[in-house]
Amino acid sequence: MKEQPVAAISRRKIEAELYGQLYETISNKSGKEKALEIIRENLKTSAFKAGQNFAKTAENGPNLKHFSSIVEAWKTGDAIKVAEMFIEDNLLKIDVVRCNYQQAYYDMGLPDELCKLLSCSRDEPFAKGYSKNLRMVRETTLAEGGKCCPFRFYWD
Repeated sequence: MKEQPVAAISRRKIEAELYGQLYETISNKSGKEKALEIIRENLKTSAFKAGQNFAKTAENGPNLKHFSSIVEAWKTGDAIKVAEMFIEDNLLKIDVVRCNYQQAYYDMGLPDELCKLLSCSRDEPFAKGYSKNLRMVRETTLAEGGKCCPFRFYWD
């Protein structure tokens, strides 16, 4: 029997528990800033590699349409709510109006600074790992108090 993949939100909750413990340990030994720096670097590296792996699933090579298909995985388990999503020319526009990833981290009792880091720091390195032609712009996030996370992915 083929193993069923874990929903992204379930995986992120498991990872968040470990990152929370790591944050506490490093903070106690080296301070909060050092802990955040180490976790940020690890998140960037793992997200970049995940983007590279997702790119390998594109039958005709990485492209904006294929990249947009990742949103379905992100939505699994009611993890995010997308108000608007479309591709026009070299732009993929995605407006996320609810993020249960962020909420799950707060519900776990993780510190605010770690919740924001875990919620928002993966997106750009994932895009960069997917393709050097993909550029992400996001002017605000729900975690920062924005009304939505206005993702703009440009294929340059």
